[in-house]
Amino acid sequence: MNSFSRHFLAAFSFALCLLPLQAQTARELIGEDPSRIACQLHCYEVPAFHDTPAPAGYKPFYVSHFGRHGSRYHTSAKAFVPTVTTFRELDQKGLLTDTGRIVMRIIDTLQTLHDDMSGYLTQVGSLEHQGVAERLYERCPRVFRQRGRRDVLAVSSTVVRCNQSMMNFCTALKGKAPALDFHYYTNGRTDEALTRVRHGGRNPIYPPKDDSMEKVDSIRRSRIDPTLFAHRMFTDSAAAAACIKNGNMQSFMGTLISHGVIGQCLDEKVEPIYPYFTEDELFNYWVYRNAATLNAHGFSYENGEVLRRVGKLIVTDILEKADEALSDGSTKAADLRFSHDGGVLPLIFYLGLEGNDHTWRLGEEWEHGWYAFQQIPMCTNVQMIFYKNRKDDVLVKFLHNERETTITRLQPWKGPYYKWADLRPYLQALADADCD
Repeated sequence: MNSFSRHFLAAFSFALCLLPLQAQTARELIGEDPSRIACQLHCYEVPAFHDTPAPAGYKPFYVSHFGRHGSRYHTSAKAFVPTVTTFRELDQKGLLTDTGRIVMRIIDTLQTLHDDMSGYLTQVGSLEHQGVAERLYERCPRVFRQRGRRDVLAVSSTVVRCNQSMMNFCTALKGKAPALDFHYYTNGRTDEALTRVRHGGRNPIYPPKDDSMEKVDSIRRSRIDPTLFAHRMFTDSAAAAACIKNGNMQSFMGTLISHGVIGQCLDEKVEPIYPYFTEDELFNYWVYRNAATLNAHGFSYENGEVLRRVGKLIVTDILEKADEALSDGSTKAADLRFSHDGGVLPLIFYLGLEGNDHTWRLGEEWEHGWYAFQQIPMCTNVQMIFYKNRKDDVLVKFLHNERETTITRLQPWKGPYYKWADLRPYLQALADADCD
């Protein structure tokens, strides 16, 4: 087989491994697993990934990793209180149907399970990070078995669930490669370097008056129809509305679903809420939440790509640490970062990774195949695996949620592999860009 044929087959095989992501529509994927309506709260799905062999002579020697924390409890147990209070009032007044009482019990259980647990990583999240670490080792064991490269820098946001994610990841990796030396950092400076998110509140990068939020709300109003829901839940819809804040049945319905989706992230078994809503209701809720997720953490027409500044910050850190790892005498095997959705999704968009290389209008992104449950679930990760040959020529491969991917704006050298000589100027341009 000649060189052209080998390169063609490698590119063709790489393209084939991406097809399953595009073969099913959002409705089909959600019908297959309703928990996907949770968008960024969806648990991590382990991919059936494929590795395109590195070109002859190139061996992996360094990994740069950026990951989101794993599955967690709801960030505020107080969020359940108004809903539980309303349900109890409705029940006392005899306004709940049998279905309504079942849903009330589910929400009541979720509130109880969140006592003193708000925001913490669950064992589900722990296992997600352990799995990613173990599969990374299996993918490129040589990186973590090098005699002269045993140092691993692990940096975390100060938020506890990110610390917990970091420790689970590193402990699993240490179990595979005991000789590694880990160096852990988490402080105010690491927060600034990983993400500029104000934890528990809206990102301060956004302007005080943000028209994109009105667009998200308009999608919610147009998509979520509570008519059938009210008839299923209440014996008297009008009387029930009088017990609900501002009489807003639509908002109450959306809140119920948003409470219910967190159940998949918990260690305790909780009855799923999905069977008590129609397929259309679940899908329309997802359309609204998909847009809200993109607006909050990604690039959209309405938010003006304001989070480019976050992407720039992280790319700068990746580039600086990669240069250190590639310098003569470096003992670095890996740089590991553990952050939030408000860090990893801006990075993915800023890099222009496949599927995250457009600026859509909110509410249209899903029609173009941008699904939050695929792009930014719990434990989302971006990995850069560095390879070199005996001449110290360096190649880099990108993984998004452990799947090979490429930068749409930059042509790879072979298959998913980039020459560092081509990739570094691209990253430098991103680091130097004016994002203010």
